[in-house]
Amino acid sequence: MIPPRPEPLAQPRLGLLWFTRVAHSWLDALTVKSYHMLLGQFRLPGMRVFVINDPAWVERMLITEPHNYPKHHLMHEALEPLLGSSPFTTNGPLWQRQRRMLDQAFGHARLGRVFGLMEQACDDMRARLHNGTLDVEGAMTHVTADIVYRTIFSNALMAHEADTLFGAFTRYQQLAQRVIFLRLLHLPRLWLNRSRQRQADIIRGFLAAKVRERFASRGVDEEAQGADILAGLRCAVDPQDGSHLSETEVLDQICMLFLAGHETSASALSWCLYLLAESPELQQTLCHEVDTTTQGGALQAGDVRKLVRLHALFREVLRLYPPVGYFPREAVADQDIRGSQVRRGDALLVFPWLLHRHRRFWSEPDAFEPGRFGPDSATDHPKGAYLPFGLGARACIGAGFAMQEAALILSTLLSHHRLLPEPGHTPRVVGRLTVRSANGIRVRLEPRQRVQPHD
Repeated sequence: MIPPRPEPLAQPRLGLLWFTRVAHSWLDALTVKSYHMLLGQFRLPGMRVFVINDPAWVERMLITEPHNYPKHHLMHEALEPLLGSSPFTTNGPLWQRQRRMLDQAFGHARLGRVFGLMEQACDDMRARLHNGTLDVEGAMTHVTADIVYRTIFSNALMAHEADTLFGAFTRYQQLAQRVIFLRLLHLPRLWLNRSRQRQADIIRGFLAAKVRERFASRGVDEEAQGADILAGLRCAVDPQDGSHLSETEVLDQICMLFLAGHETSASALSWCLYLLAESPELQQTLCHEVDTTTQGGALQAGDVRKLVRLHALFREVLRLYPPVGYFPREAVADQDIRGSQVRRGDALLVFPWLLHRHRRFWSEPDAFEPGRFGPDSATDHPKGAYLPFGLGARACIGAGFAMQEAALILSTLLSHHRLLPEPGHTPRVVGRLTVRSANGIRVRLEPRQRVQPHD
């Protein structure tokens, strides 16, 4: 099965029409050569850009020498209105301090402690679902936002709140993509910046009110008794100077965790449901695995790791549709990369989208084949060719969280529903801040009889 993907260009294109297309989706700029080359190069006004498809160089940039390849300043410009000065946009000592504090917060709200909160959100998701056509992206955005919201604040996210936040972030993604390309072309973007800021204000304003309420109602000593991520952030102490995070710093971390945490998971899970609907035999296999593991009851925390084929599905979907399609880095010194002279300030792009579909590293790279990550798989690929959560010190802090969340959501759905294709619907893949569908993702739900526990 070859699932939807944008058809690569035979040759690179230039001109205003091309830039207009790329401003809609960066996937539209990729060529056939992009999926074969180890190093690519192109020019933008005032900027040279190198595409790094060599896994050895990817490991060097992300694992062994990350200090020599900080996040590109354009990433900060794209996300600062929404995420403030959070680890997703910062570098150097500021990033190191924030990561130390986040590590403590995640240690405070361990996966086992938040499993029950995730489970409650999945139960609420099941109550919202009805047989017939399902707006997959809306449903997955709601449940993943609810899960991360509960683990941050210990409260449920209401439907109208989820709809408002989803709408604002969708518009923010579209505007941010256009702002960056106008910035690269040195074209006016003031009106787009204002529109983007309005969407950011909707999201940050909502989360700021919740953070402010907690700061006003609880002290650090009281937070020490809590089990959520906000309590962990309030209690985190910088081991170097003994300081706590300020309210603004906490808000920045919350915005990053909430937006990055739910949006990336929602993207991947949406593609999971589409592919399951198109793969009835695989769906039946996974239903059997879930039924056997749960024995007709609810999934328990200790059962998650037993769902090996479900995890293989999720890992394959992360390969085909990595939520974050590229990582922008910046060279801090002149150097030679695979025979090309890279200068200080040049942009270096690591593309999970390209690496995950690279013709040198994967067999049938565009095919949907979860077995390549299954328990009997002999698939061998370079470490730097598979990085849905990044690699090295800046790898996603929530990778374990996302895997547990995916297992719970998918097992809940498979326990109660059959997923069927929506007649006449094919998603159109677009690359923005995350990999989404331009025309949404829809499947049909039918009820499914669950296997009862054995005597």
